Amino acid sequence: MHASSTFSNDQILGRRNANVHDTFCCANPTNYSFSLICGNRSLQHQNPLRSLPPPGSEITVTTSTMMVDNSSYDVGETDDSYMVAATTTTTMTVMMKITSATQQTLKPLAIITVKDSSHVQVTVKCAKSNNIQIRIRSGGHDYEGLSNVSDMPYVIIDLLHLNSIDVNLEEETAWVESGAILGKIYYTIAMKNNSLAFPSGVCFSVGAGGQLSSAGHGNLMRKFGLSIDNTIDAKIVDVNGNILDRRSIEKDLFWAIRGGGGASFGVILSWKLKLIQVTLEVTVFNVKRNVNEDVTDVFYKWQLIAPKLHKDLFIRAQHNVVQIGEHGEKVVQVSFIGQFLGTIERLLPLINESFPELGLKKSDCSSMSWINSTFFDPKPVYFKGKSDYVKKPIPREALKSMWKLMIEGETLSMQWNPYGGRMEEISPSKTPFPHRAGNLFMIQYFNSWTEECPKTIERHVNFSRLFYEFMTPYVSNSPTEALLNYRDVDIGANHPSNLTKIDVARTYGSKYFKENFERLVSVKTKVDPDNFFRHEQSIPSREGKERLSRGKEEKPFPCLGGKKPTKRRKGGLM
Repeated sequence: MHASSTFSNDQILGRRNANVHDTFCCANPTNYSFSLICGNRSLQHQNPLRSLPPPGSEITVTTSTMMVDNSSYDVGETDDSYMVAATTTTTMTVMMKITSATQQTLKPLAIITVKDSSHVQVTVKCAKSNNIQIRIRSGGHDYEGLSNVSDMPYVIIDLLHLNSIDVNLEEETAWVESGAILGKIYYTIAMKNNSLAFPSGVCFSVGAGGQLSSAGHGNLMRKFGLSIDNTIDAKIVDVNGNILDRRSIEKDLFWAIRGGGGASFGVILSWKLKLIQVTLEVTVFNVKRNVNEDVTDVFYKWQLIAPKLHKDLFIRAQHNVVQIGEHGEKVVQVSFIGQFLGTIERLLPLINESFPELGLKKSDCSSMSWINSTFFDPKPVYFKGKSDYVKKPIPREALKSMWKLMIEGETLSMQWNPYGGRMEEISPSKTPFPHRAGNLFMIQYFNSWTEECPKTIERHVNFSRLFYEFMTPYVSNSPTEALLNYRDVDIGANHPSNLTKIDVARTYGSKYFKENFERLVSVKTKVDPDNFFRHEQSIPSREGKERLSRGKEEKPFPCLGGKKPTKRRKGGLM
């Protein structure tokens, strides 16, 4: 006896910001269980598989009544889809067709949306025993999509539902699960006490897992440092499926996951944050100047003073191409975006003394609570990001040439984030993040567009690379430095991702971590010698270098019935 049921998107719990938005595994969320089967063991868990289909889609679920055999479960396959069978609590098998909107990326064998730590443990053990890659997704914001896609058979551990936040006002700390997004973290803290905060990023939909394990850049870093500088404990599932915290974790491993990229070492379940005290009143401003209004001297002065301003003041310089006038003349507009921990009356004398060229007026400023100052507009879907560090002021003539090239490209923007303050007081070896004293500012290049045409994508990506090369004489060298939060596979990557060459890893590792890379490799070798946790830019183990992981052939995932996925062309830009 067969029956069909149709579920609309309204009946499915949606996922935020899922870059791989074309796969789904969902039935009745209140009455669904999934069996992960490793060898002859069957482990039942409630609702671990789910992801959002494209907006407006409907899910057709075909069911057949049968007796359940928990020792295995069926998987059907066609050239264009997979059929995944799972076990419900009413002895029925639910068959769900996982379709793809594009044929250019290898599909995950499963998206495992965990609801507690045991789901993570089981998945790690099962995947490891069968040599299947794991991709770990907390917010899905990896700039190169490495938390969502792979060139080898893989499963995604989706931490969406691990998003609880427990604030301890007496200790001024908070335990935050990796699936919690920054906006929720900020809001939860502020609702408990609006004078408490946490220094992290400005994009509120980023997940804590990736943000905290990569560094955690943000407007408060000149005053309080990065997110990792204010992280005091963590819970992680290691390569053996054990849950460790700071009391049981290897000391060097705790060092490594705070800035070295957590996905190279395990699945980080949660973080303990040390909260910081902020003023009840925060002042923000955004002063815009067009380069055709002779902004060169103003901007050159910014390079000199932004890293030396009072720690309470952070002024980011953002460059965008805009159109002005009746004829739509294209010019570069520089926005000086400021956040000050204090009142307008206290800010204005500081600016007038140190940066009078900005011409900041009281009417340019707004006062608000810290939580209200964290709002940030989401980014466009298609983009290419890169980063650089600047140690000496860029000459005036070079600035003019830079702006001219930006106008030719039209869509590239830049954010120049000043360092100094607390950032230069912390040793470059205290965490894996090495970019401390000696840096004036960090540049994020961000080229965004809306058209999906392959030629358009190629044109924009090529221009991003051209502009990056143009900036070479003015940025760090030996090595060229880069920020892990803005991942960029152009600076080096292992392909295929299951073949790890340590010399290749050193090319990108030296840029992200400088001298700390070798210590990260030592930690990796100690805690994951067989290099199970890996991706195109992971930290390699010395024992696993230049070989397929343990020399084993990649096996199909028995938890999905032992079938191999259909081969697909390698994916493009995420």
